[in-house]
Amino acid sequence: MLKFVCISFLALGAGLALLASAGLAAVLLPLPGLPVASFSAVILALAFASLAAMTGIIGLARSTPVTPALPRDQTHTPDWRVVVLHLAGLSAYAGVPLGHLLGPWILWLFWRRHASTLDANGRAALNFALTISIFYVSALILVFFFVGFILLGILIAFHIIVLIRNGWRTSVNLPAHYPLTINFLS
Repeated sequence: MLKFVCISFLALGAGLALLASAGLAAVLLPLPGLPVASFSAVILALAFASLAAMTGIIGLARSTPVTPALPRDQTHTPDWRVVVLHLAGLSAYAGVPLGHLLGPWILWLFWRRHASTLDANGRAALNFALTISIFYVSALILVFFFVGFILLGILIAFHIIVLIRNGWRTSVNLPAHYPLTINFLS
């Protein structure tokens, strides 16, 4: 029953994100014959989409059993999948709705059982994605007071820099470090 509720929240978030993306396109590219979308409605849809998806992802991630810790080998060559886990959040900037959340979560689900380093790095990337989502929602709400536009710019730059930095760090076999992260998944 809990998984059904979490999947429902995730589906609601994805649906709202698609609706908000279409609304954003309607705001930016007004075409004759299409209904006019309100900018405030698009912002609120994006905020609620993020919150619903976060709720679903946290519930599903916490309901999955923790994989047993495998022995860590620090002398091995870096795994390309670890780098991809950290860079998956950039899919949001390629136009994927909720890509900053769904990218790390889906890759972590597929790869977490392959190695303990994939599980640990996936949890770190997902914790950062969830934390960034909270910051995004806060900045989106502050858009109504115009300070949100500045905060969104700063937040986007911070997000991109941290993801690329951690992708590089894991490519040279250094541990990932995400500043300002709330530890949702232990």
